Amino acid sequence: MVKKLILFDKIYNITSQRKKDEVFSRYFKFLNEHVKGFNKTSIRIKKLREFDNRFEIEIKGPDEVFVSNILKKEIGVITDFKDAQIGQTYKGTMVDVGKVGFGIFVDCAILKPRTDVLIELRTLREQLCSGKSISAREIIKAYNFMDHYPIHVKIINIDQQGQKLQGEFAQETLNLFKKVMDENIEGIIVSGSSKNQFKKALLKTGHLRDMISIERFSFLENIVLLKENTDAPGIIAHVGKDLKRCKLSALRAKRIIQLYN
Repeated sequence: MVKKLILFDKIYNITSQRKKDEVFSRYFKFLNEHVKGFNKTSIRIKKLREFDNRFEIEIKGPDEVFVSNILKKEIGVITDFKDAQIGQTYKGTMVDVGKVGFGIFVDCAILKPRTDVLIELRTLREQLCSGKSISAREIIKAYNFMDHYPIHVKIINIDQQGQKLQGEFAQETLNLFKKVMDENIEGIIVSGSSKNQFKKALLKTGHLRDMISIERFSFLENIVLLKENTDAPGIIAHVGKDLKRCKLSALRAKRIIQLYN
């Protein structure tokens, strides 16, 4: 029996057939990194779905259940709207950032129907600036939010009839912001580049030594923390030249702290 999965990762920045072939090859290697040791079970990328840019894969072999569960846990899969639960935490990436003033929408791979999770302005204020009455635009600017910005979202309300979801920042993401502020450090949010690609760019420019850690959120989104007194915008200016079409956002303690003052 063949197991089929539609994975969480959203694939973008494909500008040519050559680039598409390259991404397929790199993603296949990425998948196999997670399931080493199951040599009798194979993974096949069936297609990249056009309407949501996610990979549909097939798993076949004696360990297909184990491999499937590993990929569900470590990479994530899509969720049907009917299966979304209040209190559940989902990985997500921001979409259409700054286009509305009443909050931020997050793509958490919730489909049938496709439904982005709304984090309302009231919730943004409560979680990101101690309830101060400031605009969504000011919050977005301070945190340097952008499209494909990776976060964890906790569902707090489900409108079954209207097919709408409301959420808040989950503790994993709030802990990241708190760490940056408490330790007065800076970070870089990477959207559009694999972990290996970004590390190569850091190595080439001599900035690998400035990094504390790099956390792979998903295939094209990574969260980088920098050593104390390291300037994130400066590093972005250097590595950005080697990462075409990749978006880099500076996470800066001093800009966030200003919201609380």
